[in-house]
Amino acid sequence: MEKLFEKKYDLRTGDFDKFNRIKLSSILDLFQDAAGRHAEEIGIGFEGMKARSYFWVLAKTRFQILSEPALHQEVVVKTWPLEPNKIIYRREYSIESLGGEELIKGSSEWVVVDSSTRRIVSAPDLYPFSDGFITKMNFEGRLSKVEDFVCEGTPHHISPSFSLLDVNNHVNNTKYADFVLDAIKPEARLSAELVQIDYRKEVLSGTELNIYHTEKDGAVLSKGQDADGNVMFACKIIYK
Repeated sequence: MEKLFEKKYDLRTGDFDKFNRIKLSSILDLFQDAAGRHAEEIGIGFEGMKARSYFWVLAKTRFQILSEPALHQEVVVKTWPLEPNKIIYRREYSIESLGGEELIKGSSEWVVVDSSTRRIVSAPDLYPFSDGFITKMNFEGRLSKVEDFVCEGTPHHISPSFSLLDVNNHVNNTKYADFVLDAIKPEARLSAELVQIDYRKEVLSGTELNIYHTEKDGAVLSKGQDADGNVMFACKIIYK
């Protein structure tokens, strides 16, 4: 069982925005695809988890864009899990050029949920290996929580539909970055450097979301609230 997974990907036209920069959602999609393939290889993908009455829930993702990838560039995506810490299952990512230059680095924190009780559980025997985990961390320590802010102004309103759902029947994690950018509409001079998304609650089809944003200490903070005011997700973007 390989503890490091890597795969080559061709970046497509649809992976880039109007300013010819890689979309934040495309970065998340590369992470998701590589992680999913690796999970399948080591027996903890969707079907493997379903057989144990478990499923994965993504709690947080953070990534840093070190150098902008180019349109149609071929890149190598690498991913590896760290040793679990109680109930947190952390996975690291690296997107590199074919020459080995690191373009984007990322980390994510996952939890395991029991499909019967819908509660977070600890599953110490989850991985097919119990030692020798890769120890390289892209960001030291736990991923801190995106800070809250007071909602002001008119929010960007959306109601996620069928096309945004994944196999777990909720909005796929990659779509939240698009929600945020649709709300803040960044200018051409703004190039994202560091991004974090906290996934607080499940967003289902038809959930009404009001997305607010503000600037604080050089960062753009955003959050999506449902009709009852519950914070469903939060995001922080630091621009260069």
